[in-house]
Amino acid sequence: MRPPLFNNGLDTRFPSASGTPQSPSSPVNRSYNDLYSPKQRRMNPLGSSFGTDIAVDLGSPARRKPLSSFWSVKDKPRRFFQPNRYRYYHRNRWWLRPLFVVFVLALVFGYIPFFHLSLPNPTTSSNIQSTSQHRDQLLLYRIIGNDLPPRHKEGQTLSNLRFILEHEPSFPNTRKIYVLNRITDPVNEQAIIQLLERYNAEYLNIAFNETEYQRIDFRLEDFPEPDFLHSDDYRRFSKVAKLRALDYTYHDKNLYAMNNNGGRNTALAHGRSTGNAKWIMPFDGNCFLSQNAFDEIKTQLDRFGDDTKYFIVPMTRLLNNSDLLNSIDERPRSHEEPQIIFRYDAEEEYNLNMRYGRRSKLELLWRLGALENRKLNRPTVAWEPKERAYSKDKGNFRFIGWVYRLFSGNQAQEESKKEASSIRAFNRLLAIQSTLDALDERVARHTFRHDRLFLYNETELAHIRHRFWSEDPSILSSMSAFQRRVDEVLMHTREQLAPMAATDDIDHILDAGMSISNDQYPGISHPSLDTLGSLSRNITTLALANYLFGDEKYGRWAANLIRVYFLSERALGDQQSEYSTARMTSENTHLFEFLSDQGYSFPSLNRVSHVMPKYTDSKLVSTIDLSKTDLTVLLDAMRLLRRAQMLSHKEYAELQSIMAQVLEYLVAVPTGIHLAQMTDHRGVLYDLQVTALAAFTDDVRFLLRVANRCRMRIGKQFSKDGSQPYQDMSAHARLNGRQYDQSTEDAFLFHYRTLNLQYWTILARGIQNSGVAKDIWHYTANNQGRISHAVIHHLQQYSSIANDQEKQQRLALLSRLAYSAFTYSNTIEDDTRQDDIRQSKQQDWQWMDNYHKTHDESIGILAYFFI
Repeated sequence: MRPPLFNNGLDTRFPSASGTPQSPSSPVNRSYNDLYSPKQRRMNPLGSSFGTDIAVDLGSPARRKPLSSFWSVKDKPRRFFQPNRYRYYHRNRWWLRPLFVVFVLALVFGYIPFFHLSLPNPTTSSNIQSTSQHRDQLLLYRIIGNDLPPRHKEGQTLSNLRFILEHEPSFPNTRKIYVLNRITDPVNEQAIIQLLERYNAEYLNIAFNETEYQRIDFRLEDFPEPDFLHSDDYRRFSKVAKLRALDYTYHDKNLYAMNNNGGRNTALAHGRSTGNAKWIMPFDGNCFLSQNAFDEIKTQLDRFGDDTKYFIVPMTRLLNNSDLLNSIDERPRSHEEPQIIFRYDAEEEYNLNMRYGRRSKLELLWRLGALENRKLNRPTVAWEPKERAYSKDKGNFRFIGWVYRLFSGNQAQEESKKEASSIRAFNRLLAIQSTLDALDERVARHTFRHDRLFLYNETELAHIRHRFWSEDPSILSSMSAFQRRVDEVLMHTREQLAPMAATDDIDHILDAGMSISNDQYPGISHPSLDTLGSLSRNITTLALANYLFGDEKYGRWAANLIRVYFLSERALGDQQSEYSTARMTSENTHLFEFLSDQGYSFPSLNRVSHVMPKYTDSKLVSTIDLSKTDLTVLLDAMRLLRRAQMLSHKEYAELQSIMAQVLEYLVAVPTGIHLAQMTDHRGVLYDLQVTALAAFTDDVRFLLRVANRCRMRIGKQFSKDGSQPYQDMSAHARLNGRQYDQSTEDAFLFHYRTLNLQYWTILARGIQNSGVAKDIWHYTANNQGRISHAVIHHLQQYSSIANDQEKQQRLALLSRLAYSAFTYSNTIEDDTRQDDIRQSKQQDWQWMDNYHKTHDESIGILAYFFI
């Protein structure tokens, strides 16, 4: 290699300072660096005014022979060898260039078909192996759900999550992701999120939507027979079997709120969408991985992962979480339901139709062949969903490692015993139903008020009152008749309660003592089997008169009836009220005039004394005729009297307590249980009684239970054409096989058919007025039986032949209640999918609307007041 030389020629990139054109330097004499280096080092960096710039060549290897060839010169000037270029080109093998072009074209067109045939199939194993080289990460998901006492201890989920975040080691090439699976309590959800963010943990949140949950209904029509929960077969079930049958009615609610397999599948979908994830571990929220357990799992995954898509991880239950901190980390005896690890390309998922507590994970284990202790397609009961067939990947699994399940809070449920397994199963069923009932109650309490009228609609009563005040001629006659009846009831009530009226002579009351025996007043007795119904009607009549006419004397004597017969208190006279100058107190002292206008008690919030002397204990519970007395009108009368301040808050609370005892009596005694199983009007009356009592006592959870389950009776009591086969059988049975003329038998059937429909319609209106449960008016059973259609069928059958006043009044009451029920149901979105049922509903409404317009309203109003 020759030494570098100085070239005095000018670089053409830098023009001469003097402006004299210079000849370019010869490319033949350029060095190696001149030809291949993109830069030259420029001298005179300060930009002096010298005439020339100096370029330094760094040298090039020695040339063995002169570069006389045209192709050997890289940077040729435009006119270099110009005169001789064609001759030069001809001399230097001009035919090589087209030959080279032909060769390249042949190569390209010959390779294209081969290229298409060799495209890899994305489903082939070779493609999986090549792609999986970029997938090497493990995704460990923890599905965090709601606490379900008594299956779990309250707050145990949050406690176990903290333990995992504090004590579980970090694993190499592993992402831990926590899935918040529809946490129903917003406060609990926020606490979990704050805990995760405190530890910088990654999480996904599957939100609970209360509006979506509210649209979900119970499954009531999939059992072998209508009204199955009151059937003989159900009564013969064991306690656990009954719980399982009830658990099925919550199926769709369970699927949404618990979202057991939905949360797992969300983790699987998220893991598959992660580009570098190879193994997806959707574990339960209380699972804990130790270092040794993870090491063994990772070793087995690396060893067998190319050929196996599913790995089964046995689980062991802990009785104390601190054992993980104190004992040796070694393989335990794991006999519990295992967890599953999925390779990213595994196609199986958890069955979304398997709810929590109903083989949600076992179904997939069976399909993979990991558990063979039970055959598939053999459900425990006929109405449960069937498991899917065996997976095409059956047998493609291995058992590896182990995982711990943290303590649930109840030691008796976590021990490795058969008894513990049974306790867990039983408590799980209780926990699911209790949690969903509490969730339904929480949603219902957004709008429910226990002081809202149950039977009577407040808007309708207000409309009638304003029409009366404005002297609407269409209702004046009926209101006049109602007032005459009210005055008769008032006169009878005054005569009846005169011996029990409290006087203004306080000393006389004190001398007589606070307790008065019934023997002193033989004319006054507790409600008996024959008088409770009439007593309820009298109280309701007076309470309605107080509301409609605005006369306090009606309300005062209605309240007196309640005090005497239900609260065992003394009656107040016409002139006695809270505004008297002295009041009775529990200390038997006077509040004198100068104190009556002081303190929080002024002005009074009530029209009666806060404390009234009692004369005996109430025995109401033992005197109710469960099959004859409807308490709904009485409960509405109590509400009206409380609003009018005719009953004090203490008295109203005591009435709620008494009615709570009545409700408990109806639910617990054998007579009540037997009535609930009746297939005629007595079963409907029972549902009506307990629903109204639950609403009055603010027992929303029990109200929802009865209001939802009572719909199961509809498919048994009503046929598609609106007939009532079981009610007719009950009516004929009451004839005791004796022969009667046709008119007597028809009257008998009319009475019991109308009575049954009246109870159903009142129940429907009560549920509508409460505004918390599903509307039963248009509920359609599997046999297409429907209350609304049965009422229309009954009115069509008897409206033209009702020739006496009593029948007309009963039909008028039924039609008025039905019209109100139709009006309410028309405001609800109809989710009926069958066109024939939707069309039938529309036809029934059109008939009802026309019937209401063409019949005298006054009869219906009077019947409405005297239910």
